[in-house]
Amino acid sequence: MSIIIEYKDPLNLSEELRKLGQSTRITQFENGGGTYKISPLQYKSVSVAQIESTKTLLYEGWGNGETIDFNWITPLGREVEGLGRCDGYKMTPNSLAGFATISPQPRNSWGRYTNNCTSTACMVRKSDFIDYLHECKAYNALERIDGDIGMECEPKHLAQLKRLVERNIRRQEEGIDNKYFEILTACLEQPITVSDSSQSAKNIDLLREIVKLAHDSDVMTKPLTLAEVCRQIHTSQASLYRICQESFGMGIIEMMTQIRLEESRRVLLNSELRYELKLRSIREIAIHFGFKHQGRYARRYATAYGELPSQTIERARYYQIGYSPIKVASIR
Repeated sequence: MSIIIEYKDPLNLSEELRKLGQSTRITQFENGGGTYKISPLQYKSVSVAQIESTKTLLYEGWGNGETIDFNWITPLGREVEGLGRCDGYKMTPNSLAGFATISPQPRNSWGRYTNNCTSTACMVRKSDFIDYLHECKAYNALERIDGDIGMECEPKHLAQLKRLVERNIRRQEEGIDNKYFEILTACLEQPITVSDSSQSAKNIDLLREIVKLAHDSDVMTKPLTLAEVCRQIHTSQASLYRICQESFGMGIIEMMTQIRLEESRRVLLNSELRYELKLRSIREIAIHFGFKHQGRYARRYATAYGELPSQTIERARYYQIGYSPIKVASIR
């Protein structure tokens, strides 16, 4: 069964997904509400979530250390370029990516997907899948998930995986974990070799550092200059500009400012969070998120969200998130 969330504020979406047990942080780099559709499947060793959104979204901090995630996209139209990145890997209709969740450090993965595709995550229990690969003597697959971030698949194998998910969204079958294991193994054992300099390990590591730095609470309180960001992640301004424009459609400072604004909005809307952080006024909230001048903060905030911070706090007194597990969740 698909769950559809209609939201008027991007933060409503994060709160709603938290109710469904998803702790991934979501950032929307454009104003206004939208529609988010998630189709979840759950088996003994495999869980799947197919997602379609009317907005481009950045997901940060998933991975629980117990699963290996395999992510792919399906274009919704003719456009096949620039549809998304998973952990820095540039996604195409034949890509499978996200293996970094095999890492013992959870919450270290990220992805960005546009509204021109569906994104699907297939999460398999790490211990069960690795045992399966050893039994099959699939050593190429074992090496790939341990050393790669993503890969290009033989179209026929990935098409099988997509058809299996679509069939099970319509009518879920029982006891087919091994079918998922079998197709994933075929994808991993027989990849297509594609040379792409933008997929280099250096670029992928750099993108992960950028996303991590943008969400760092200390950096939010004391924002870095462009030169300081470059020193922190050991890259040049030219390289940083190019990779941020290509991956996020904006510069690093603009991206970090947008994230700080959104985090400040989260606090304005949540009286419990304001109490825990000991932030008693709008001025204290602005300073906490690196905005030294309250007037400039208020103007920037109003431009982004169509209301002043004071209006947000007033509205928060009546802030409710409605959720209906039947079919559609409408957020007013």
